[in-house]
Amino acid sequence: MDIFGNYKVVPLMASIALLVTTYLITTTITQKRFAGIVSTILLLQSSVFLTYDTTVSYTNFWILFYLISLYAIFKFWPLSPVSYLLSIPSKALTAAFLPMSIYFILRSEITRKKKLIISGITAGIILAGGIASTEISATQGTEESFDAKEFQMGFTSFAYQLRSDGAVMLFTIPLMVGLFIVSKSGIKHGESMMVLISGMLLIAPILTGFTNQTNQPYRFVPLVVFFAIGVGVLLSKRVNQN
Repeated sequence: MDIFGNYKVVPLMASIALLVTTYLITTTITQKRFAGIVSTILLLQSSVFLTYDTTVSYTNFWILFYLISLYAIFKFWPLSPVSYLLSIPSKALTAAFLPMSIYFILRSEITRKKKLIISGITAGIILAGGIASTEISATQGTEESFDAKEFQMGFTSFAYQLRSDGAVMLFTIPLMVGLFIVSKSGIKHGESMMVLISGMLLIAPILTGFTNQTNQPYRFVPLVVFFAIGVGVLLSKRVNQN
């Protein structure tokens, strides 16, 4: 407020950076600028994204830092764990993205040594933080038990919280089928995008089933981002050999 005179300027900058990063990572994966443009347009028209693009309480820094960690794998791999670490203070939920990140890393076209280093550092950071938080919860008596009813209700949150995003609602399943098909053609990141999208759909019931948290619409911004990138991957003509 002191610098810009408006609280919404910094959140808007984060959202703009998210759009740019979405374009860059899609273009890098597909080697087609058109695919990057399509992904950016899809994200820009998303109702969930536009609802939280300038919000002060729920900024997009957490998904921005996480997406940068994926993009850094291709451009400057030592930055990947650092960016991932920055995403966690922004929103601790990104710690649950660890399995998806490791899969993305292992399917990337970098040397095996780099894959092992990035995966090891990232996993080490997340696991150390998880152990520390578990010990704190146990000490303070704030451990949560599994709630089967809340877990089941978590599967329904996707339907009503993304009801304004018709494209995501209607084409998520066709997109997954398309990504499966292109992955069989040798495009490695077809599988990676399937994992990222599936992971976001599973995180919602896990969150409500194992914690006292509720599923809020802003937590589906990463899903919209991965959906947009996934559509871009479908437009890729690049065939990667295993």
